[in-house]
Amino acid sequence: MKYTIIVLTVILTALFSACGNNPSEPEQWPDGAYLYVASNFPDTALTWSPYGSILVFSSFNGTSPCLYGFDGFGSPVIMTSSNLNESVGPNGCWSASEGKIVFTAFSGNTNSNILTIPGNIGPPTVILSDGQKHLHPTWSPNSDSLLFCTYSDSYWGLWKAEYSTDSITCESLYTPSFDCLRPSYSPDGQWILFEVNDGAQSDIWLIHPDGSNPHAVIEASSDDIHPCWGPENDWFAFSSDRSGQWDIWISDLDGNTLVQVTDDPGKDIYPAWNPGAGWFAFSSDRIGGADNYDIFSIDAPSYKSATHH
Repeated sequence: MKYTIIVLTVILTALFSACGNNPSEPEQWPDGAYLYVASNFPDTALTWSPYGSILVFSSFNGTSPCLYGFDGFGSPVIMTSSNLNESVGPNGCWSASEGKIVFTAFSGNTNSNILTIPGNIGPPTVILSDGQKHLHPTWSPNSDSLLFCTYSDSYWGLWKAEYSTDSITCESLYTPSFDCLRPSYSPDGQWILFEVNDGAQSDIWLIHPDGSNPHAVIEASSDDIHPCWGPENDWFAFSSDRSGQWDIWISDLDGNTLVQVTDDPGKDIYPAWNPGAGWFAFSSDRIGGADNYDIFSIDAPSYKSATHH
């Protein structure tokens, strides 16, 4: 057992390095960002634990993506290792009351299952395996139900299910003739934020948990992706190419007030707004380029008094 722990430590140390370990890179980027986690593999699909103490993300372990957790010290820790394509959704996939992380694992291109693991790391439990493709599962605020995307009739739609360890019955929430991705509940449970892709561009939408009032809140000639709620109920983050490059932005619920968070020629995606400390983690290829994503951190801008952008 001691030998296994030593080997794992060596592997993780070789794969990952924390901020400031590469003297060829700036300590701080011009836009204020710092390198937070770096590895030889793409580090993407970021999400925070309920109170913002642990960052969970997807990265390679051998030949397939699995989940890693990082508390800001030492090296990231492997949380899953099934040799499947494992990924999490935005903030909300780690339940505070259940203490469980819900995620998907792809088996080839035919189907993907929804599983859970304990936040303190343990064996996974399959909670939905029905031969269909599922993505981006997340908890309701009180953790009594799940929200996720299911591929049906050639589109990704929004589905929900009451949570049970014995059985799970899926119910469609919003299944239009375009893709709906990366849904998550607002902290107060009044809204669901999600990404829409109609084949031409991606926008950010809102919908009530009962399926009423679906509408675009960020809709422009740009592509706007990867929405993530802020610590409160009236602001969210997303990635956009509206400035001619991919940066992180934040918006109020009307979409009338936009504030740019990052500003770099690299591709900044997958914002994860820390629910406790209020700063951002995000993926970017600003070091390696060619979609070789590392994880960066940046302080939240002053946005409460921001004006229309």
